[in-house]
Amino acid sequence: MKKILKFVLKNSIIFATVSFAFSMIGAFFPESEFTIVIGNPLVVSNVTYEHVLGHVFWGAIIGLGTLSIRYIILGGSFAIFLDSDHLLQFLDIELVSRMSHSIPFAVIVSIVFFVITRGKDIRVCVVAFGAVLSHIAFDIFLADVAFNSDTKFPLFSPFTFETVSFQGLDWLVIQIVGVSIVAAVSYFHKRKEIRFKNNLTKT
Repeated sequence: MKKILKFVLKNSIIFATVSFAFSMIGAFFPESEFTIVIGNPLVVSNVTYEHVLGHVFWGAIIGLGTLSIRYIILGGSFAIFLDSDHLLQFLDIELVSRMSHSIPFAVIVSIVFFVITRGKDIRVCVVAFGAVLSHIAFDIFLADVAFNSDTKFPLFSPFTFETVSFQGLDWLVIQIVGVSIVAAVSYFHKRKEIRFKNNLTKT
C-alpha cells in the first residue's frame, strides 16, 4: 500500500504542477476580453465537499478502465488536482479562467508524463488525459443537477479562449469517452506485455 500511495502522491504533484503552470499562461493576455480578476476561490468557486468528492469519484471511474487499483486512485487524485489553477486566484491578478480545462492541456500533461516515464508507463499518461475529461464531465453534471444551468470551458485554450457551452447529458458522453480511451489503451498495452512475455518464454 505504501508503494501505491507514493506512486499516487508523486504523480499527483507532477499533475498539479503542470496544471498550475499551464494556467499561468492565462495571465499573459491582459487585453483579451476573456481576461478578468476571478476572485478568491473560497468565495466565488463554490467549493464544497460534494464538489471535491464528486471529482474524485468521477476520476476514479476513469481509472477503472485500467483494472488496477493504483490507477483508479490516481484517476481520482488527478481529477481533483486539475483545480490547482484556483491557487492563482488568490493573487487577485487578471486571468483567463479555467485554462487547464481544455483538450490541449490534456494532451500536454499526457506528453509530460510520457517524457518523465520515458514511455514506460503509458497508463499514467492516458489516465492523466482521461482525468481532465472526467473533471469537465463532473463540472457539467454539477451545473445541471445543482443549478439547472449550462457551464462553459475554454476547451481549446490557449489557441482560442472562446468558451464552449455544455449542459444536460453532455457529461455522460464525455465521461464515457474518457473511460473508453483509458480502457482501450490499457487493453492494448496489456496485450503487448503478454506478447512480450510469451516471446521471452519461447526464446
